Amino acid sequence: MQKVLIKLIELMGVTAGDKVVIEAVDYYLWRLDLPLGKIDGGTYEGKHWGDAVIEDTDAWLTFTVGNLYAKNKFSIGEGIVDINYAEGNQGLAYTGDLEDVVTQRIKDLYNLKADGSEQGMQGDDYISLDIWMDGLGELELTDEQMDADDDDVESENYLKQFCRFENYPGVTNGDLRQAVLAS
Repeated sequence: MQKVLIKLIELMGVTAGDKVVIEAVDYYLWRLDLPLGKIDGGTYEGKHWGDAVIEDTDAWLTFTVGNLYAKNKFSIGEGIVDINYAEGNQGLAYTGDLEDVVTQRIKDLYNLKADGSEQGMQGDDYISLDIWMDGLGELELTDEQMDADDDDVESENYLKQFCRFENYPGVTNGDLRQAVLAS
């Protein structure tokens, strides 16, 4: 699975030194945190669910990849983008201009497709997105490929060059994004 993760990273255009966070969260499962930059505060027209009003937001896309849904199958999970909704906001980003801004930013920066997720729509401080990449659907690996992945030191060393907790001693989960941006 490490090789598939590396392929995804390369297709996204992410290189060593980029301000991204790639963290192993379980066996064959990784969380990616990708900075999207500042999304300007203001009112974004809603299509069906009312206008979304936000404050300036330093947005990050967070999603999990790997062995999510089935054994030996590489999948891309739900994406979450934190949004600083303004006090009293009544609208949803889902299906509106704010969703369009966020999904276009994801495409421009990381070559990923994104669309509002009907499953999650949004919470009080985020929007939920389906994330995918054309040409990299769910990939099934054989048991032999999975076993070879366990012994793949070269891939493991390649992944260590990205921003991970072991690169920032003493930093806890809540502080990692700030440590990456400050570096």
